[in-house]
Amino acid sequence: MIPALAIIAAIIAAALIFIKCRIFFVDYTSDDYEYTTETLSNPYCGWYTIYGYMLSDDGILYLPDASDYDASTSGLVLIEINLMEYAESAISETALSQLDDIFSAWQETGSQIILRFLYDWDGNNLETEPSKLDTILYHMEQVSEVVNRYADNIYIMQSLFVGNHAEMHSSIHMTDENIKTLAEKLASVIDSSIFLSVRTPSHLRIITESAKPLSADEAFSGSLKARLGLFNDGMLGSGNDTGTYGDADAEESDYTAKWVREDEIAFQNQLCKYVPNGGEVIIDNSYNDLDAAIEDLSDMHVSYLNSAYDAAVLDKWKNTVYEGSDSLFTGLSGYDYISAHLGYRYALKSSSLSFDTLFDSEAMLTVTIENEGFSNCYRKYDVTVTVISSDGTEIEEISVDTDNRFWDTDSESIIEIPLDIRNLGAGTYTLYFKVYDSTLDREILLSNASDPTEYGYYVGELKVSSVFEGN
Repeated sequence: MIPALAIIAAIIAAALIFIKCRIFFVDYTSDDYEYTTETLSNPYCGWYTIYGYMLSDDGILYLPDASDYDASTSGLVLIEINLMEYAESAISETALSQLDDIFSAWQETGSQIILRFLYDWDGNNLETEPSKLDTILYHMEQVSEVVNRYADNIYIMQSLFVGNHAEMHSSIHMTDENIKTLAEKLASVIDSSIFLSVRTPSHLRIITESAKPLSADEAFSGSLKARLGLFNDGMLGSGNDTGTYGDADAEESDYTAKWVREDEIAFQNQLCKYVPNGGEVIIDNSYNDLDAAIEDLSDMHVSYLNSAYDAAVLDKWKNTVYEGSDSLFTGLSGYDYISAHLGYRYALKSSSLSFDTLFDSEAMLTVTIENEGFSNCYRKYDVTVTVISSDGTEIEEISVDTDNRFWDTDSESIIEIPLDIRNLGAGTYTLYFKVYDSTLDREILLSNASDPTEYGYYVGELKVSSVFEGN
């Protein structure tokens, strides 16, 4: 028989082992989050610069040198490719090789490319574009093989090749049927990761055959509707954005009509949560006075603008002091405010940790992220939390289950990350939060004032102890 004392001792020993392995106490201290007004050098948003190339069998290309660019900060470029030399023929192999050279050189700079093919730079499209729609469709096929090789760096393809400056007006091919044919062809030959954009909301509705904008359930599926955004080169230029909008009432007209400004902006407010919207602001007028401009840029979810045009509007913003509701920016120029808010702008706002040592199998770290920018981000990023011990050793990198494309503008997103406290054991740990673009191999900057480490941004400190502290 086993003596009773031995049984009691075994029970006590087992209980102590259980307590040692199971009972932990947790103390979490969040960072005191502070913020910067700096414009963040993040991909897929901000100010773009235009570069134009004429493809020709005897042309000379002046390509960028990667040494002139900082891959960690370089941003958007609009590359215009003029095909007028091939308006009545196939694009030659020489020209397609030139196209490859262009994309290869820009890929080396780390830039993200907004791409526009066109047949006209001078407002004379009727004299330079192909006379047959089939020629344009074949050109789309020809360039697609080259474009798709650089899909990681080509962010958006603007327009459908036609119109003055490829702005989809002043063309013999701009019937509703042709618009739909061109869009469907382009979508079918271009890699589905590349967004497409058309000039007006009515063009988009003609293509999708719907008055309803893209919904969250439809977004990012790779379909034509899920890829189709807008570019507006008449932005804020007048009451109808210089012909972008019209005078039809949305409730009383069909989807092919150009609606009044209020209805079109409401349409963009929903649509452009999930597809990009950008262009250039033009003509100094009351619609681009600072307060009005900020309201419309925000409602339209604008993520990129021409850095050089219209200088009169940009200078007005530079010479106007921001006095809006965001006190952090009070006293800065309107240009600085708009620069900082084009696209997405993520900020760590708060964090907390909950853990019941008796009943919880894991602790739950809760992080609140706010997107303060005009738009969402349309590329999915990797999000991680890294646990570092007091001696600087990396203990664990946790992949966070979240989709930053749905961190909505002007909203807070609550993210929960489970932590295995018992596996960590007693000790002091620092936690870091990182958003990373694996495609471009770039960390995404947050608007927190602290500098990121190699693990991301400091979130808080975690102290784990047990009843056998030190054992």
